[in-house]
Amino acid sequence: MKNSIITLLTLFISIYFISCEKDNTPSNAEVEFYLLSSFNTKNGTCKIIDSSVIMSDTALIKYDEIISYNKRNYSFKVSDKVADWINDFENSRIHGRAFALTIDKEIIYTGYFWVGFSSAGCDWIVIDPLNYSGKNELDVRLGYPGLIAGDTIPDKRNDKRLLDVLRMDNKLIE
Repeated sequence: MKNSIITLLTLFISIYFISCEKDNTPSNAEVEFYLLSSFNTKNGTCKIIDSSVIMSDTALIKYDEIISYNKRNYSFKVSDKVADWINDFENSRIHGRAFALTIDKEIIYTGYFWVGFSSAGCDWIVIDPLNYSGKNELDVRLGYPGLIAGDTIPDKRNDKRLLDVLRMDNKLIE
């Protein structure tokens, strides 16, 4: 009887560990936004070639300035300080600039801070820095003014690594 219980327990424990997916995301990982110092695009598009990217040395938006991320509407809630700085049109260094969203400086996706009143379109990931609703939210969208019919933009806004880090730190709204 005792051997049967031990065998059964061993079996359940083995099945549990075999069925669990290993999470390779470090517990101290940080999601940050960096401006791009240099990059190349696919001919005639806004599509950034990740392998060509050189990021600035310091993060534009640090992890402790990200309050939450809503995976349903692809929206980052940021601190008042960040929202004020990004939404200040006088801060011309940010408008129309390319960025990279990273985890520990590894690029998850790239995009542009692209103002909503621009007459030029963009066929890449965009955040309107002036889309200020008083909620300190940065909405991440596919293309400006929207996704062009027949075009594709790789959608990494809910990348598993990103969601895992945010979930671990209770910053993910599911």
